[in-house]
Amino acid sequence: MDKFEAMQRFVLVAQSGSFTKAADTLGLPKSSISSSVQGLEKALGTRLLHRSTRNVTLTQDGERYLPQCLDLLAELDAIDSQFRHAPEDIRGVLRVDMPSRFASTIVLPNLSDFLDKYPNIQLKISSADYRVDLVRESMDCVVRVGELEDSSLIARPLTQYRTVNCVSPSYVKKYGTPTALSDLCQHKLIDYSHTLGHAKAYFEYMENGLAKQCVMPSSIAVNGTDAYLSACLSGLGIAQIPAIGVADWLAQGDLLQVLPQYEAEPMPVSLLYPSRRQPTKRLTVFMDWLESLVASMKDERLN
Repeated sequence: MDKFEAMQRFVLVAQSGSFTKAADTLGLPKSSISSSVQGLEKALGTRLLHRSTRNVTLTQDGERYLPQCLDLLAELDAIDSQFRHAPEDIRGVLRVDMPSRFASTIVLPNLSDFLDKYPNIQLKISSADYRVDLVRESMDCVVRVGELEDSSLIARPLTQYRTVNCVSPSYVKKYGTPTALSDLCQHKLIDYSHTLGHAKAYFEYMENGLAKQCVMPSSIAVNGTDAYLSACLSGLGIAQIPAIGVADWLAQGDLLQVLPQYEAEPMPVSLLYPSRRQPTKRLTVFMDWLESLVASMKDERLN
């Protein structure tokens, strides 16, 4: 058996945690997948997987081997695709992770244009509001909002999100409209945190070019962008939401802007991908398309 084919089968088992799932994905007998992985382990002289009746997990050597396999297989894929220029010749699965509101307001409404041009690319979009491990979950690229941590990933800046302070009409009816920072102690803030670990809720704003924070009362904290918007629409407090995410709600009067003179610092939006020497053709055309899409929307809804 081809060693690279065995590596591909090992990667599928490692990512799915199951020989059965890997076999189903490839449409092969489970015994064929198991034999491939055993042959690979024999050639390497080490065990890559712990096997039990319930699940399959990586050994310590498997943990080291998996990212190397992913890099090597991706490099081979990139080499194989570099001479494909016709859109219909660019093919394969592309796995992308992005925030749910970015997916629903920017990518998905415009995605048919991309898929019409590249009919043989199969997109798998993850839009969970937590930061996935790009290598562990085998993502080709991810969209990140906010300051980037030090990383071995390559970053392509996309845009900056202008943030709007929003409340619902029902909130205004109950609590009134804040017009100055001094009013905020009498209001409620919807706290947003990926970990729900904030001890205090902070209203963020810019003043004289400096980013500042103001502690506010809060009755609810959420860790998802859809829940954050829903909480605001339900009148549970003030939310600081990217303009593109609330443009329609503001236009319809379902949300109201408050304290426009105290907007939070704009949030950078970046596209990140592994620092391999050559990305696949399908990844390159997707990143170029997304960059062009965001650029075309900047004057319309992003700012």
